[in-house]
Amino acid sequence: MRSFAFLGAAALVAASPAPAPQNFNAAEVAAIPVTITRGAPVGAGPATVTGAYNQAVAIATAEAAAAGPTQAAALSKRTVEEKRTVCLFFPMLCGNKGEISKSASAPVKTSVGYQTPTTVVPSSTPAPTNVVPSTCTPVDWTNTWAFTSDPACPTAIEVGTYCGFINPLDPCAPQPAAYGPPTTPDTADAFKSNKVYSDMALKAKTPSGYEQTFSNLGASVNANSYLAYKVMESYDVAGCAAYCDSTDVCQGFNIYIERDPAWNPDQCSCQNPSSVANYKCSIFGSSIGKEAAVNTGEKRNDFEVVIVGSNGYQKKQKPNPPNGWHNPQDCKSKLHDQPRYCLGQKSFPGPFDASICAAYAAKQNLVNQKAGLISMILGFFGYSPARCVQFQAAEVLHEGAAWGTHCRLFTKNFQAAQASLDISSNAQWSCKKSFTFDLKN
Repeated sequence: MRSFAFLGAAALVAASPAPAPQNFNAAEVAAIPVTITRGAPVGAGPATVTGAYNQAVAIATAEAAAAGPTQAAALSKRTVEEKRTVCLFFPMLCGNKGEISKSASAPVKTSVGYQTPTTVVPSSTPAPTNVVPSTCTPVDWTNTWAFTSDPACPTAIEVGTYCGFINPLDPCAPQPAAYGPPTTPDTADAFKSNKVYSDMALKAKTPSGYEQTFSNLGASVNANSYLAYKVMESYDVAGCAAYCDSTDVCQGFNIYIERDPAWNPDQCSCQNPSSVANYKCSIFGSSIGKEAAVNTGEKRNDFEVVIVGSNGYQKKQKPNPPNGWHNPQDCKSKLHDQPRYCLGQKSFPGPFDASICAAYAAKQNLVNQKAGLISMILGFFGYSPARCVQFQAAEVLHEGAAWGTHCRLFTKNFQAAQASLDISSNAQWSCKKSFTFDLKN
């Protein structure tokens, strides 16, 4: 009986029709809601903002994507005759109508791993406070902020502040002073053409372990992979790299000089403040390309925020294998097109994080194991289509900016050279890099 069963199982695998190509569904990915801060806010804000991305939350979201048992196409895509063959040899797999039991999970559509509010960290060396002319006063404004008392303070203070602190969101409120040299005359055009700023960008040295991707642009990076930003005391590329290195999943950074108002012009009688020059370091969980440098500043009443000296850098090394996985293979910008051996694929907006795919794969294996009658029986013959032994994690770009991580789960180990799918045929989407990782036995 065993020989007949083996022949039946082998016939199923050999006779299965070739499944459709494993395409990248751009329309489905584009429909995933994305509610993510995509870059550092303009203006002279807090010295450091962290906590935009929470990997634990992202992993939990990826695990939730493995909502039901899945099977590779080599088992699940059958003709009517093949289903009858399965039921002949394995009746316990079939329902009362002689059909193979199957289950599919709906795609999870969510922004992954982001949390609010962010954590504000004060600068180690506070800049001096800007001075606002006494003639600049709020216009048609009533302070509606909640107030609280602190025994150490002589008067009530606005919630979330401290003694002597003026809320920077109040009209005419002085903004933190900056460390960059001023521009004379104090105009947006003069700021854009200030050679002191461009020289800083052009003469900056690329930090070890990084490669420079663009130099001296007039815009900062916006991408779904934004992690945090920091106000620097100088155009310190090495310091910005160290900030990236100290942050989980950071893969690149953008350092630039920003023209910001010395006081808040909103609802203020003086709507074109004098300017300050801020050095900003913005870090991302992805590659950094010039196509993503699209934030050129903004108008704040009569004041114009300007960005200059913008440099981009990204890490060179491969991502580290997540726990339980090994043998990273660089597939460059290609995806594996192996529908017969694919357990599923999901896309998650945010940083490029292979740990998300690892969590998705591990949870899918656990779900399949719990519903593992098929795996148990076919495993008796050395064939288990319901177990992910390799996953692929790809950094997906939309219109040149990092969009998120695309994951594919496989029941067979493939070599990097076998990756053949180029998703850039859709002009808006592309794959920047992709890697496979094998399950440790």
